[in-house]
Amino acid sequence: MIRRVGHSFFIILGLMGMLFLAINVLGDPVELLVDEDASEEAIALIRAQYGLDRPLYVRFGEFYANLATLDFDTSLRHRIPAREIVFRMLPNTAVLALVAWGIGIVGVPLGMWAARRPRGFVDRIVNILSFAVISIPEFWLGLVLILLLAVQADLLPTSGFAGLGPSGWLYIVLPALTLSPRVIGRNAQITRATMIEEMGKQYVATARAKGLAENKVLYAHVLKNAAISIVTLMGDELAGFMNGATAVEIIFGWPGLGKLLVDAITARDLPVVTASVFIIALMVMIINLLVDLIYTWLDPRVSYK
Repeated sequence: MIRRVGHSFFIILGLMGMLFLAINVLGDPVELLVDEDASEEAIALIRAQYGLDRPLYVRFGEFYANLATLDFDTSLRHRIPAREIVFRMLPNTAVLALVAWGIGIVGVPLGMWAARRPRGFVDRIVNILSFAVISIPEFWLGLVLILLLAVQADLLPTSGFAGLGPSGWLYIVLPALTLSPRVIGRNAQITRATMIEEMGKQYVATARAKGLAENKVLYAHVLKNAAISIVTLMGDELAGFMNGATAVEIIFGWPGLGKLLVDAITARDLPVVTASVFIIALMVMIINLLVDLIYTWLDPRVSYK
């Protein structure tokens, strides 16, 4: 496990290095900070103001030194440390991700239900519905939900944010409902496929021959052996949400990391872009490590030494 943590750590360092080189080598960061008609004097002044007139290797070393202390410099747009802005938005993305991911867990029992009788009526219905919901674009579904539930039925607010307390839960319903169908469909598909594969193995026939109840065979043996594939997909979905559900956050005005990153790119706010990419990569790494730990609990044969 320590080795995997080390590998993940170096992957993040490599990612940040690529981001630094993309900004400073493939292009001139000063060009992102000034207007097209800026004079040479203004360009030189900004280059000196942000230390961009120093050698590249000096800035590269300072970049990693600041990274160690989570110092991403001051936001060019908000005039406060970029770290504070990202940490302020992180809980919003995390809560939205967990709510949508929690709704998506419904797909697991649906897949189990379908796997009990492959090619039966329930299996066909679950298959059709899962493929259907996976194919729905999230931005379109979000607009339809706003029209039906917010505008016509007047049950929920169209968009906005009122904090993460009890008064703000109404604002999270539509974004979560928009994000969850794809997760439900994918969870149902992977659960169904892996359980059907496991049910065809010899140990299932042996368990049935011993007289074990069908529910015990399915839940105590088949589901446990199929769980690694299910957990892998669920971890991947949660990590995807932490990347920022950008389109959904923009549609519903949800102040999360995805919307923050798009706004920072639009405003040419390089410190916030750097901070956002780092925190997102860090959260994805943590989720993947947690999935690895769950592997060892589900199957003791899996070990990380």
